Amino acid sequence: MTKPSGRFPRRSRAWKRPPRYILRVLSEGKVTEPSYLHEWARRNRQTVGIKLEDAGMAPATLVRRAREYVRTQPRRRADRDFDEIWCVFDVDRHANLPQAINEAGQSDIEVAVSNPCFELWLVLHAREQTAHIDRRDVQRLASTLGLTDDKRIPDTAWDALIGGFETARQRARALDERHAGNGSPPRENPSTDVWRLVDRLRTAREFVFGKWANEA
Repeated sequence: MTKPSGRFPRRSRAWKRPPRYILRVLSEGKVTEPSYLHEWARRNRQTVGIKLEDAGMAPATLVRRAREYVRTQPRRRADRDFDEIWCVFDVDRHANLPQAINEAGQSDIEVAVSNPCFELWLVLHAREQTAHIDRRDVQRLASTLGLTDDKRIPDTAWDALIGGFETARQRARALDERHAGNGSPPRENPSTDVWRLVDRLRTAREFVFGKWANEA
């Protein structure tokens, strides 16, 4: 007969969600956008987490993948592995872009769209850009301003990109107001709303914990 060990069996612990606001982000860009967003999440890692595992796909594919993530999430917020899901992409020359944006909205998927490309958001940290600009020109400008090195964001750029956020946000919102004032379509070149996603990475703690408690 086996003698009792004198130790109590371990009780299995129920999974407990970390007390952070989790954003799942799907990005068209493979390098610049992920590195930029990861840096913001790193600086706020006590309150915000980011899942950025899907990149390098066209907007329609990103939204389709995001919809699948939404569909498979549990009903209770406390049981989900993310709080918000975002798709980050450029206008560029993508077919069916309005349809992809519309489908995202119908599935509670947030989008951060830049026209012509993500580098415009970086440029707005250093200077205004109110005139129509080509993708290659804005990428060249970001490099000239020292904000990118090919697709990489150099270490020397972070002070400007972190410290200049408020200025860049004001310039981006002014572009939206400018387009609305002259009758241009939403998200006309130049425009970007990446600031909305960065706001979540900066201030998530301010609005999340009460919501968790109410919806768990």
